[in-house]
Amino acid sequence: MKVTVFQDYASSLSLGPQESNGEDDVNDAASIFFELANAQLIGYRVANDLSSATENDDMVIIKQHSDAKAHTGGIIWETSYLLAAFLSSKFGSEDRNKVDGDRECPLGKTLEIGAGCGMLGLILAATKLSSRVVMTEAAEVLDILTENVDQNKVETPKTNSESDSDDDDKLSNNINGIHGTSSKPVCPEESVSVRRLRWDCLQEDVLAAAANNSSAQENDLKPNSFDTIVGTDVVFSPSLVCPLLETIKLMARKKDVRCADSHSLLFSEAHKYGLEVVDVTGELTSCCPWAVELECLLLKINVKEETTTHGKKRKKSSKEKKSKKTSSKEKKSKKKDKKSPKRRKRELLST
Repeated sequence: MKVTVFQDYASSLSLGPQESNGEDDVNDAASIFFELANAQLIGYRVANDLSSATENDDMVIIKQHSDAKAHTGGIIWETSYLLAAFLSSKFGSEDRNKVDGDRECPLGKTLEIGAGCGMLGLILAATKLSSRVVMTEAAEVLDILTENVDQNKVETPKTNSESDSDDDDKLSNNINGIHGTSSKPVCPEESVSVRRLRWDCLQEDVLAAAANNSSAQENDLKPNSFDTIVGTDVVFSPSLVCPLLETIKLMARKKDVRCADSHSLLFSEAHKYGLEVVDVTGELTSCCPWAVELECLLLKINVKEETTTHGKKRKKSSKEKKSKKTSSKEKKSKKKDKKSPKRRKRELLST
């Protein structure tokens, strides 16, 4: 079965403003993504960034259902490609030359909301940008999402006593290739999972996920347990905006601040003492990435310049400058008078 590979099309797109041809590029991009949306199988080479992908790279392969009418999760939308390319370029290039054992997962445990066909989440898992990806969708899209995830993950073989016919069917992708192609799956089984998560039924689905987990399994949809939350084309209905925000708030990992009240007071009261507190924690990433992992804060305290009520540095008036100049001359004159009285007398006589 033919696989339409994203990178083969992306190579013809402009990669920066210096290469842009304006409206022609927009039309080209629209036609390219139209062709991609109508292909049955889409492949995405999982190199660490878009520019380094080659024909020999492993692929994530997604089966699209463009005939789906009850929802919009049957095809891969262009924003999924865009975010995958952006994250791979931003975070993947740093670890490109490291072997798997030394690679870090910069996005940590990741929640994908509105995962659709599963392209983005599978790419994050396959490239090890995320240590674990939990892909979530509404009930009507789960079959499509689950099929693609099962086809792209490397199943762990079970013993004879544990195996059954359903497991044998799932393991067929390891033998025959993803969706019947020659490509083998590259996503570790433990790194991906699928859950139902409806933003407007949030608590119900979170509780259901906890109830369905066996004692041996970790609850992968536990609130406040995700380091990164990703989603594309998720802002499409006014009625779902607030539920979406509530979902993000509930699922995102909270950063503990030692005595939060004290930190808040430090920021709010500093100006009364002519000081300014600035959070520059982002500067730690280049020299001490482990500090960010430990949730350390780097605060810079600046001494404010003297300001007027209008917030501008006070400048001395021309009168003040003239007065200071005159005063300076008088001091010099008095100093000369004390040191050399005869010289002063001669000056008077000569006038």
